[in-house]
Amino acid sequence: MNSLQTNYQALVSDEIEGPHESVIFHVASEDSVPRWNHVDDLDAFFRRIYRYHQNGGYACIMAYYTIGDLMYVIIGISFIYGMNCIYFNFDQPPSPYHNTTVTSLSQLFIPVSQCVAENFGVFDWLLLILFILGLFYRVYKYIDRNCKAREIRQFFELNMKIPKRDLPNITWHEIVNNLRSVQHEQQMCVNNTDLNELDISHRILRTTNYLVAMVNKGILPLKLNIWFLGEWVYLSSQLRQTLIFLLFTSSFMSPFKAPGKLKEEFKKREERLNCANQLSKMILLAGIISLVATPLVFSWSVLSFLLDYSGYMRLEPGFLAVRRWSEYSKIYLRHFNELDHEFIKRLGRATKPSKEYMRSFSTPFVVLMAKFSLKVLGSVVAFFCVWGIFKEPLFSIPFVLVIISVGAALFTGLSACVPDESEVSCPNELMQKVIAEIHYIPDHFKTMAHTTKVRDEFSHLFPYTIVILLEELLSPLITPYILIFHLRHRALEIVDFLRNFTVHVDGVGDVCSFALMDVSKHGNPQWLGQGLSKADQQQQAEDGKTEMSALHFALMNPYWEPPAATSAFIQNFREQVSIARDRYPGLESNPYYNSLNSVSTMGSKYASLVNSIHRSTHQSYPGPSASFSSDVKRSRVLTKLTEAEGPPCYPQNGIWTSMTGNEIEGSLVQTGLNPIEARAADMSLSALFLHEVHDKHLGSLRSQGESRSQSGSQRRENDEGEESPLLELKIGENYVP
Repeated sequence: MNSLQTNYQALVSDEIEGPHESVIFHVASEDSVPRWNHVDDLDAFFRRIYRYHQNGGYACIMAYYTIGDLMYVIIGISFIYGMNCIYFNFDQPPSPYHNTTVTSLSQLFIPVSQCVAENFGVFDWLLLILFILGLFYRVYKYIDRNCKAREIRQFFELNMKIPKRDLPNITWHEIVNNLRSVQHEQQMCVNNTDLNELDISHRILRTTNYLVAMVNKGILPLKLNIWFLGEWVYLSSQLRQTLIFLLFTSSFMSPFKAPGKLKEEFKKREERLNCANQLSKMILLAGIISLVATPLVFSWSVLSFLLDYSGYMRLEPGFLAVRRWSEYSKIYLRHFNELDHEFIKRLGRATKPSKEYMRSFSTPFVVLMAKFSLKVLGSVVAFFCVWGIFKEPLFSIPFVLVIISVGAALFTGLSACVPDESEVSCPNELMQKVIAEIHYIPDHFKTMAHTTKVRDEFSHLFPYTIVILLEELLSPLITPYILIFHLRHRALEIVDFLRNFTVHVDGVGDVCSFALMDVSKHGNPQWLGQGLSKADQQQQAEDGKTEMSALHFALMNPYWEPPAATSAFIQNFREQVSIARDRYPGLESNPYYNSLNSVSTMGSKYASLVNSIHRSTHQSYPGPSASFSSDVKRSRVLTKLTEAEGPPCYPQNGIWTSMTGNEIEGSLVQTGLNPIEARAADMSLSALFLHEVHDKHLGSLRSQGESRSQSGSQRRENDEGEESPLLELKIGENYVP
């Protein structure tokens, strides 16, 4: 990254927003209706609006914060009280119950007054003072959050005209439309008369977009080489929060002095070394503080873990062998400007095929050892249980209940290691299902999906729950190590990244340039095609991130007006889909029908949709009639509208924004898919099609390289039926099959 030459840029205007103020709202009252004429921290304001909508309103939000504060009190008191005021070793000296009989459970708990007077030392008083200070801070934050939540409730009810009872029936797309109307009336943002969908997404996801881009370009050192495990991708929730605090939210440590305001010195190339040294010192300071606080944070993590998961470990130990998406996957697999509810729904759809893919692999040695262990554990547990049924005093003997409990837990966990012998799966086909939802994978995943190498790499994205929990438990130890020995040495690369890939947008502030989804600046010719992108290797987003994000955002926001180059890309993409759809479907090299075949394996509804598309394509099936009204369309939408991806129905002007053809809309009546499901299917088909043509493009490049190396002649002609690389068309050119 040291060779990057691009400087900080400004779009439309170089004017930097005014200084950050502590007052959030400038509210003026008119006819007893509050008005928000200017919101200083519009980022936080829009994030609170989003949380208010997604979390169910004021009562649910305050209940969430109340529970969090109660857990803080429970954990803190339990830790301090448990260290000093419980006779854990009541049968050993110096316990007063040594060589005596305990008559009640309450005798094992020392009264608080006696415990404080006799057992509290300097360290205990220090912990108590820290706990009380933290409690005062949480009370202050609770009052502040309560006031802000009330303001948001007032904003919803009085300005957006959305009462509490209607909140579950409103989609985020409708909230955005209401926000844009309020902006026209009240000018919440004084630097812009209009707010579009992208402006609002920028403000909600400003930090997230930076993280997604930095992971995409490999700026953050999240891959560790462990001598007995090899390469390990590590990102815990604590490390993620620390990175956000260090790089974005701390006005003292981070390069940003306020949301949307990169410090002036970080925008100047001549100051890059000084800024890197300054950032390196801040990272080192944060690492040392984290290291000093490790014992306290580790103890807190263990107590939180026991409170959260002890019941599951006792009653459902099999949950430890269930796979979940890792923290790293939640950044690596995310589109630019993809909101939380959209991303969660997409990963939720990808969970089942991902589990099936990982279950398709089994190590014979591990399976044999697991079966042997299951036989031994099952017989031991059954033996003691049957014996205890006839001789109940057996359960009072030491370690008998421990053997039964631990043996049962291990039996449940090991059962997950034994595959179902009746299952027959194809890893390559399952990987296609996974790609249809997660969208981003390395290229070799598609050709080597059947290998253990890909399985091991995919397990970093989709590990066992026990692996995630262990990473979280060890995070207080690993986070300082990463900060001091890895992230600190990347300070110059981070400074260069922020300077080169930050642009100023009027009414929005400083944002990550990748999040603008402009393919002319950050498009990748291997995904986009020659001619639409001017970006070099360092400016290109990897794995088709820019292209895929643009398609996704355009589907979720039908009225969005993308940049000129992105609009040309989307139009050319639709043309290529149309060309491939009109060709003979039997060709193995046809990416459209290959993608359709993959989508058809994702469920009965998707299979019906694919069959309907085939019929509509080859039998001239008419589109939906005008009588297919918006009310009928909306009635087909599933419940939980707050989690809906995109609009709940088609645009009122009747224009379908499908990337892969109007046949999807025309097939709704026959297949039973509602518009939201159809939009998800359309994105899956778009992602598969883009991967298909990308693979063909890479294959064509490899063939050209082999041809040149073998014969030294000019480029070899394509075989009959082979298609052109992705999106080589320029605007206005005609395609000749």
